[in-house]
Amino acid sequence: MKRVCPLLERESATTTLDIAPPPWVVRECRETGLVYLENPPGYDSLRAEIAWERSSAQESQRRAAAEPTLYALSTAAKRFRLRVLKRNKVADLATAIVRGSDAPRIDLVDVGCGEGTLLGEVMDRLDAERRRRCVPHGIEISDELARRSQAALAPYGGRCVHASALDGLAGFDAASVDLIVLASFLEHELQPLPLLRECARTLRPGGRVVVKVPNYASWNRHLRGRRWCGYRWPDHVNYFTPTTLAAAAGAAGLEVERMNLLDRLPISDSLYAVLRRAR
Repeated sequence: MKRVCPLLERESATTTLDIAPPPWVVRECRETGLVYLENPPGYDSLRAEIAWERSSAQESQRRAAAEPTLYALSTAAKRFRLRVLKRNKVADLATAIVRGSDAPRIDLVDVGCGEGTLLGEVMDRLDAERRRRCVPHGIEISDELARRSQAALAPYGGRCVHASALDGLAGFDAASVDLIVLASFLEHELQPLPLLRECARTLRPGGRVVVKVPNYASWNRHLRGRRWCGYRWPDHVNYFTPTTLAAAAGAAGLEVERMNLLDRLPISDSLYAVLRRAR
């Protein structure tokens, strides 16, 4: 598979970046500044061969072997943040959006939901009355993770759609979803612009999209070079900066509602945004 610039969806002048091992080819579009993998694997391989649970385990093993001290410190810091400080920014943003809704039914969709953990966390944070009004939906292409997610979401009255992101969202009616979560997902999507268009189509008036992607504009990326934690080959196929993420949203009929300084800190390897339908 050979891709053109995902933001333009056509051929454009590019610069080849020497950051990926063979056979992977990384391009930077000179018109938009978007960095992308030109020759990624197709969707079918994501179901089992390089499904997230497999590739993630392999990547963890690789990093642990290459930089054991740094990997141990990074893993410990992440566990402390999640388990002790109880900090999960995506869950915080999603929960706040749900709590702010007075709709009689609130439909949540987590694209690339994995085991359904995020949706479960959001549901558990809600009071009983609001939880009764919420219906969590996951979309997951991995065979194994879709099975686990279905089991996790069923007790909440939810479900997991076993499909690619585009096919999964296509099954939702127009203007039927209150919240879509793209957490650590848009960097994996072969067709990010069509996916964001589907988000715009399915959002109800007042609906939101919560996005988290690796921050290609981070200082750490410049400092670490090819060893930057945001690089994953061939899993990550798009690399966004605040500028290119906002441009992708705008090209899809969405607009940035929130991407403040704390969401796009240059010292952070993660970039966050809340999107809504363009007015």
